Amino acid sequence: MEVVAPSPAPVPRAVVVAPAAEPTAEPTAEPTAEPTAVPAPPAVAPPDSSPRRQTLAFVVLALVGVFVGGVVAWQVVETDSSPSPAASLPIDGWPVAGESRAVTEVLAGGELQVTHWIHADAPIDEMGLALPDLDGTDVSATRVQVTADGRAASGPATVTPSGATYTFADATRIQVRYVMSGAVELSSSADGRGLATTTSLEVTAAQARDVRVVRSQEVLSLACAQPQEQPVPCGHAEADDQWRVELIGDDARSRVLAVVTVPS
Repeated sequence: MEVVAPSPAPVPRAVVVAPAAEPTAEPTAEPTAEPTAVPAPPAVAPPDSSPRRQTLAFVVLALVGVFVGGVVAWQVVETDSSPSPAASLPIDGWPVAGESRAVTEVLAGGELQVTHWIHADAPIDEMGLALPDLDGTDVSATRVQVTADGRAASGPATVTPSGATYTFADATRIQVRYVMSGAVELSSSADGRGLATTTSLEVTAAQARDVRVVRSQEVLSLACAQPQEQPVPCGHAEADDQWRVELIGDDARSRVLAVVTVPS
């Protein structure tokens, strides 16, 4: 019987067709182009050099950005503290001697109806009103009415850029009413939103303690600005439609700004 030698074992197909690199291909694969792509820089609109726009841009940032932190900080601090004396005072009516109060109502279209109650601690016979000095903002005040101890004062019904003076017999309780126009800058992107760059005129008879109240359909925040200084958050909300701030000493001459929803 012829003995046939066994044939060599065939080489397995896996050894021939499966390259060694295939199992490690996934870990060593080159990253896709998407993560390493450099995004094109965003288009930047040319800056607006208008002084008014620059001022408004700063104030909007201060009131919309910084104010969020300011409101939260106030809520945290005030939660465990007793209300300030101003919080218990009536908004309408006469303050005590040596104090003044100004209430600003935002009207439809952005006009401001302002009423001052000034209770001087000594008789006075003259008072001045002045328009705020705001770059690029044309503010006017009309329908001015001044009464002193219940009697009409002598003076113009419109405050001009040079100011206006009102005279009367010695009095300690002076009420001032007027309508301001041009103080509210309406937003071009948020329907009904407005920035009041000032909420009242400058009054020479303002007392050492002055309470300012701003009312509107909705009042979002207040800021106070001393002359030649940038505005900072101030005051607190008493309701969705009302904010109040108490100014004492040198702060009583501060300008008060507000972000509001303007009534339609």
